[in-house]
Amino acid sequence: MPTLTDFVIALLQSVVELVINFVDVALNDPLSPLLMLVGGAFIVLSVGMFTYVTLGALAAELGIGVTPGSRGTPSQRE
Repeated sequence: MPTLTDFVIALLQSVVELVINFVDVALNDPLSPLLMLVGGAFIVLSVGMFTYVTLGALAAELGIGVTPGSRGTPSQRE
């Protein structure tokens, strides 16, 4: 039965192999590094925007940074 140590070692070996494979792909063609960078930028941008929207929704639900009347209830007039 594998232990936690065996799992961590296998995980680290897989990460090293993944990096080596990405380097091999990036050095295969002159356009490949650019395509990999653009793809990585799209991933980082989409994950960042999703995180921003999710944290904003969570903050609004908890009432952090919310002004009166912005939660769908009308503000009171004088």
